[in-house]
Amino acid sequence: MDITGHSTDFIADASFPEAMHHFVRRGQQRWPGLFVYGEPLSPGAAAHWRLPEVEDDDFSGIVTFSSGQEMEDFWEDNGYALDDSGQGPYSVFYRLHAHPLRGTNVSGVQAETPEAEEAVEGTALLLSEYYAVSVVTPEDPAIDPFSGGVVNDFMESFGAAGRSWNRT
Repeated sequence: MDITGHSTDFIADASFPEAMHHFVRRGQQRWPGLFVYGEPLSPGAAAHWRLPEVEDDDFSGIVTFSSGQEMEDFWEDNGYALDDSGQGPYSVFYRLHAHPLRGTNVSGVQAETPEAEEAVEGTALLLSEYYAVSVVTPEDPAIDPFSGGVVNDFMESFGAAGRSWNRT
């Protein structure tokens, strides 16, 4: 299978595992027959779902999502693509970096209020550890409503509501 799909990349703080719990719950709301890791997630199981425990300093993982066995089969044949219903499989790739991250001159801030954006714009970033995260969707979320919805759900899982990824 060829590598397909569109990657939207993030740096996430230590709240990433809890945000993923919320993201899986949103996935089960989207698709009641949700498959995670290629297996069906039983009804109500999303309420207790958690990322695997981190066992070393540089831990990588992937969480895959599909609507069911038919989409799993479609994925095998077509990769990250939209099916006839305009939906498709998606994944979250992540890696824990258990060492500090520093950044200077933070820009492009999106916060709940203009005042909060102004307070952060141009400041420095300091994280003691972080996750590098890629949300892989069938299409570019800036132009595809389904992919945009997936990325919005991911961001809202961190409490980042109010801003739409899909700009169309």
